[in-house]
Amino acid sequence: MRRISGVTRLLAPILTALAVCAAAGAGATRDETKPLVVVVRHGGLCLAGSECRFVFRITDTTISGEGYRSRALSPAVRRSLLSAIHELDAAYLRRHPFTGTCPIASDGQESIYRFRGFVPFIPSCKYDVSGIRAVRLTERLLVTLKRKAR
Repeated sequence: MRRISGVTRLLAPILTALAVCAAAGAGATRDETKPLVVVVRHGGLCLAGSECRFVFRITDTTISGEGYRSRALSPAVRRSLLSAIHELDAAYLRRHPFTGTCPIASDGQESIYRFRGFVPFIPSCKYDVSGIRAVRLTERLLVTLKRKAR
């Protein structure tokens, strides 16, 4: 019969607890480091004839965009956005294709939405995004950003 030392007896439960916590939290920690939403807007013409491209991010704590002042995301709005993200449905996208002419055909911009935990990207020129609550809430949040002073 093998004898367990006093130190091993003390450390075993602690190491076991740490391993369980690390395993349980690994997925959540990895996912929580990603933004809740990334919106890429492209199209139209910018300086020197190049295509315009802007990236906006909504994280668990902030709303930001290139050329805009970041602002805080309140816990209540974060919960609402997470709820809307959980409602996303790939079947809805298949049933609601975009119809009409994409704005990039006439110097306008297309928005492409990527939501945390939702695999397909949602391009506004491929799907009718008007019926998607997460998109509507995202757009309401993005219009609150103010441009940085030049």
